[in-house]
Amino acid sequence: MTLPLSNAQTAALAGLCVGLAGTRMVLIGAAALGHYVPLSRATADVDLALVVEPARFDALLTPLGWRRDARVPQRWYGPDGVVADILPASEDVLRVGVVRFDDDTREMSVVGFDLALAHAIAVPLAGAEVTVDVASLPALTVLKVVSWLDRPSERAKDLSDLARILEHALDDDDERRWDPEHAVYASGLEHEDQGAFFVGHAIAGIMGPTHREKVAAFLVKVDDPGSYGFAQMLREARYGGEDPEARLARRLAAFRMGLAWERARER
Repeated sequence: MTLPLSNAQTAALAGLCVGLAGTRMVLIGAAALGHYVPLSRATADVDLALVVEPARFDALLTPLGWRRDARVPQRWYGPDGVVADILPASEDVLRVGVVRFDDDTREMSVVGFDLALAHAIAVPLAGAEVTVDVASLPALTVLKVVSWLDRPSERAKDLSDLARILEHALDDDDERRWDPEHAVYASGLEHEDQGAFFVGHAIAGIMGPTHREKVAAFLVKVDDPGSYGFAQMLREARYGGEDPEARLARRLAAFRMGLAWERARER
């Protein structure tokens, strides 16, 4: 699947890859997610994690034709009106666990950025001679979970994206569905629930204690069909057909099963 970027976004991203050569940069957010699953919405901006201290952003990005939004510090405007949210992922920021904006009056969790940096693949940019590192699907799933937990009333789109992940994490013809040696096949789940199991199993293989706490907190909020979180996720999932509540409950149960699979097998 190609990156869901416009020509202008692709060109601007290619310019950053060249201009910031030697500086680690990873594509996250909806643009990265669209490389793995079909999205239900257009990608209006590009989200990037840059392994640089926040104080160095202006010196690096301004000479490349980018300017910072005066009201939204993480938002940058590039060539041809391209918009990007560029976030620091330096060692110091990751150690603290949050990045602060607006003179330290607002903060955003960066839990999961370490996974995005450690588990990324190089993806060619269409029509350009460069590649961009794209966070893996399990890492993106953790980032979406953390983003929604940060601001659940404002980040309904994260629940929409998470529903898409649980629905489409595995292609219909993915060989792991029929591989007796793979956990997806061994799970014994129905075809339509295997993708949710797969992404849960993949997350379990890379997450640490802090990530595990966030995923567990997410499930507490959405796992109960009588909860507000479940109702919100169901609304954002926009399922068609009969009994959408049961459909979401099955996907979440399969996701939870994937998270616990290896531990269950060890017992």
